Amino acid sequence: MANLQQYPAKICFTAAGMLIHDDKTLLILHKKLNKWLCPGGHMEAGELPHQAAEREFLEETGMAVEAYDPFYTRDSQATEYVPSPVETNLHWISEQNFAERTSDPEAYAEAPVRLKGCEQHIGFLYLVRPTGSIKLQRQVEEVTQIRWVTRGEVADFDLRDDMKAQLQHGFEIVAALKK
Repeated sequence: MANLQQYPAKICFTAAGMLIHDDKTLLILHKKLNKWLCPGGHMEAGELPHQAAEREFLEETGMAVEAYDPFYTRDSQATEYVPSPVETNLHWISEQNFAERTSDPEAYAEAPVRLKGCEQHIGFLYLVRPTGSIKLQRQVEEVTQIRWVTRGEVADFDLRDDMKAQLQHGFEIVAALKK
């Protein structure tokens, strides 16, 4: 295996929104990945993570949302409110690209551009709330389905274990806020 210090993974930054409404969360079935996820995607140049989560949520579901931090208590004239994510993680997107790039850098340099994308993502997951209608309009280019999932359904739903844990964490935060 290649020296990871010499060949670090190519990391892209992503952000997603977790909407919990009426004890349900909204998930999308991502067309390319064929996985159920919270709506989200790559950050654009000059975009803060929570702004990317809001934009991607709108693009993928047709619903406008705002990211919020339920624990934010400061009121400052010197700083601007920027919500904190409820989860931040690092995960592989293409270990195969990483292995190919690091095992033979010269051959990889000649590879088509389509093989030179992200290898890992740093993902920021925000709690979001609707800013208007909760009417849904799926983006057909990236989203196969949109579905509301109850807290009770999460454990048996077709999700990765880390996604189940993130959703349960979000449900716990929202439930604690109602007390």
